[in-house]
Amino acid sequence: MTNAAAEPIAEVWLRGNVRPVLGLAAVAAAIGIALVAAMLATGMHAVHGRLVAVYWLVAAAVVAAVAVVAARPRLERRGGMLRVRLAPGRADEVPLAAVECFFLGSHTLGPDDAVTHRVGTLVMRIAERAAEWQERPTFVPWGTWNEGAVVFDGRWCEPLSIELARRLSGRLVEAKRAVVMLAAGNGA
Repeated sequence: MTNAAAEPIAEVWLRGNVRPVLGLAAVAAAIGIALVAAMLATGMHAVHGRLVAVYWLVAAAVVAAVAVVAARPRLERRGGMLRVRLAPGRADEVPLAAVECFFLGSHTLGPDDAVTHRVGTLVMRIAERAAEWQERPTFVPWGTWNEGAVVFDGRWCEPLSIELARRLSGRLVEAKRAVVMLAAGNGA
């Protein structure tokens, strides 16, 4: 029997976003419609109908799976740890003590010499002394984690704002205080 009560409840700090999945759904639907149109134009065969039906089922399953993964929180607190999710099958836990602050940033899209537009980001800064938390592999469209900067791409998380960055910094301070007080109360 596991001790479920010992596992801290997750507090979501940064939600995921399924908006980009709508583009995938639109592409899958366009392909499906083209397949149906081609099938009708060339004469309907039972084999073609089954193949198109299989396509629609697979496309719907893939879009649904991507939407579920994209909707998972990018950042959540569990006790004295922050769980960072910057890859579909991976979540890294970082001690609150290793996190210094949150702030807004941006990065450019397009070739280096021809910036097409900027994308908002949220940066979580890791303390230099926390050497083991300076870098992790990520799914780059969701963000990056290099040289102590955990960067969440604004397209794959909830809308970013100055208020969100302030709220996260405030929650960080409160969470660190709570962990210290809990440790002091336990005689640690």
